[in-house]
Amino acid sequence: MKITHNRKNKTTNVKELAICALFTAIALIFSYIESLLPIPFPVPGMRLGFANIAILAVLYLYGVRDAFIVNLIRIVLSSLLFGNINSFFFSIAGGMVSLAVMCLLKRFGKLNIITVSAVGGVVHNIVQVLISIWVLGSVAIGYLLPVFIILGLVTGIICGIVANIFLKHIKIRGDG
Repeated sequence: MKITHNRKNKTTNVKELAICALFTAIALIFSYIESLLPIPFPVPGMRLGFANIAILAVLYLYGVRDAFIVNLIRIVLSSLLFGNINSFFFSIAGGMVSLAVMCLLKRFGKLNIITVSAVGGVVHNIVQVLISIWVLGSVAIGYLLPVFIILGLVTGIICGIVANIFLKHIKIRGDG
């Protein structure tokens, strides 16, 4: 058994960790800005999802594992800083399920980032409506599902466009 010390891998891992921390901070900034926006939505606490721009960038630059880690840390911190326990449960459910769907679409669907993001926005909102139905014990909120689907589609497209532009201009690729 041969044990080797690979300094390049350690340097790459430290750089990747630092960049993922940077994207987590960017996502938190987007979450904070969204928490300040007085946007009249049909449900209190609903957000535009612009933190997903950073999550998409991580997914496309570094892959599934890093995207899930950044998303999880972002959800935990933004819930602690700008939300509450309810926002945490809604965000963790919607955020992780939509990211899982986006990862599958990216890997197997060979779709562009805008389409992946749009589907992610729709899935996020559908999951949150399903959680609301479960928590409230009533399907009444289900009547808002078409509104949530449209909002998820529109904001998902916007996030995908911005992430796509960002990725075309970024200099910190995973290869050094």
